[in-house]
Amino acid sequence: MFVPPPAKGPRGDEATVAWIRDRFRRHYEAAEIGLPPRFARREFGFMFWEAGMMQRHQSFKSGEGLRDFLARRTPMHVYYSSAYYETPGAPTMEEKGWLGADLVFDLDADHILRVKGMAYEVMLEEVKSEVAKIVDQYLLADFGFDDDAILITFSGGRGYHIHVRDPRVWELHSHERREIVDYITGTELDAEHLFRRVPLELRKFQDTATVKYRYVMPSPNDAGWPGRLARGIVASAERLERMSREDAVRELSGVEGVTKKLAGEILDALFVRAGGVRGIDKLRRGDMDIFPGNRYLEAFRKIFVPPAIDLGKRETDEPVTSDIKRLIRMPHSLHGKTGLAVIPMDRKTLDGFVPLRDAIPAAWSEESVKVSLRAGIKVTMRDETFNLKEGLNIIPEFLAIFLACRGVASIAA
Repeated sequence: MFVPPPAKGPRGDEATVAWIRDRFRRHYEAAEIGLPPRFARREFGFMFWEAGMMQRHQSFKSGEGLRDFLARRTPMHVYYSSAYYETPGAPTMEEKGWLGADLVFDLDADHILRVKGMAYEVMLEEVKSEVAKIVDQYLLADFGFDDDAILITFSGGRGYHIHVRDPRVWELHSHERREIVDYITGTELDAEHLFRRVPLELRKFQDTATVKYRYVMPSPNDAGWPGRLARGIVASAERLERMSREDAVRELSGVEGVTKKLAGEILDALFVRAGGVRGIDKLRRGDMDIFPGNRYLEAFRKIFVPPAIDLGKRETDEPVTSDIKRLIRMPHSLHGKTGLAVIPMDRKTLDGFVPLRDAIPAAWSEESVKVSLRAGIKVTMRDETFNLKEGLNIIPEFLAIFLACRGVASIAA
């Protein structure tokens, strides 16, 4: 498995960089470059092979002009703005005349702690699963966007981008976009109001009326965060059921304010059948009337609510989404630190997408290339597994481009 080093991009002798650049030119001369909608209203930016060289404030009136630029200048990275402008090629942001912007989400391996140290292919699968959850659970279910308003792109590197191109989001400003991110990430979620006290029984004696209450939580079938929180609570309880009692007591008593005695009583309330029904079966209906007294209720919240929030929230790069003038990688362009293409797709295509198979440009051939590797590597590309040793190796061109762009191989004479 290939565990990628820090992405420094192609390095070494000038001949290797020139070789990579020539392959990039071949791609841009032959590839069908799909243009983003309203592309004439967008700003474009480019990074070139010379260190630190960035060119932005560019605009194109025709697709032919953009394609000619890519083939002629052959940039290392290609970006376009999520924003639309009156004059996208103006030299300053103030002169451009902001008209609106798509809503963009950036999910990168750097934002997901559990993928640290994973092989490249496995890491990308984990990031892909997070993308699917954001699209399915939040953008489609909670926010109600249509499928055809959502474009997903593999970034060509370590993650994916989600573009929402619904006109309703165009005029949202930074603070409103930040609130969307806060909702998705569960930031400052107030879960307390989701637990309601409802009247259970009214008793009257002479001129005095007494009301007995019970607590209920949302149903797992509820929409949005209420249902998400309920499903997380049930999942946490079901996890305890699969543990030995000793381990479950030990885990629960590790929560502040929960003694071993109280932990055992909570487990009994959940899993010991009383009156023909178990407490966990009530929880599945949103009924919390399984604990006697507020002491148990407070412990219940401490035990089950934080992990339920963690299960429901998703990670995304907040500065990217809240930036209304962001440059983002252009679909069908190449990532200069991998040689992989930025591939656009819809939600259905995402499930079967394999980056090291489907993001390799058609222009990259099977022709043999001699490379010098800085370390041994095992990697699968185009469904073929390569187990390479340090030093000289003869490998297909498509693999040589990937490794040279990653900075772990040089083209040998």
